[in-house]
Amino acid sequence: MPAATTDLEMDAAQIERLLAAARETVDRLPYCWVATRAEEGGAHARAVRIFASPKGHDEWTRRFLCRRGSRKVAEIRRDPLVTLAWQDNSGDMYVALGGRVSLLEDRNEMRELWPASVDALYPEGFADANMIVARDEIHARGITREPFGHGRTLLRRDAAGAWRFIPD
Repeated sequence: MPAATTDLEMDAAQIERLLAAARETVDRLPYCWVATRAEEGGAHARAVRIFASPKGHDEWTRRFLCRRGSRKVAEIRRDPLVTLAWQDNSGDMYVALGGRVSLLEDRNEMRELWPASVDALYPEGFADANMIVARDEIHARGITREPFGHGRTLLRRDAAGAWRFIPD
């Protein structure tokens, strides 16, 4: 297992180890929590089935379907910044991806992404929520600074798509 980070800086290799651990966790766990900002303050969180973006698109883009008339869609319309969170059953890994969501409601465009079989799950119509990931908070035992779970390990993407460590 790679050495844990103990100092306040991370080199490119350490960042890539964290991103690899996050990719593996996100790809392995099909469900996560999506947190949106509630109208009255605070947040609402609910479990969603998450999908990677189609081949040829940004590897960190994540998609999920939601009912067009749902509270979740209303909250995304009001404030499109959301967080997706995964927890590994081992307790040794969690990943929280944050970013801006866009809603795709054009049925022709959605038909290219989603099979007609999903129509039965959303009889009142659905929207495709497409999140571009801008930040990644990762706790991975053996990679994250020790003591594990104290503090955060936050990576943020710059305008060019490169990941940078953001110290506490």
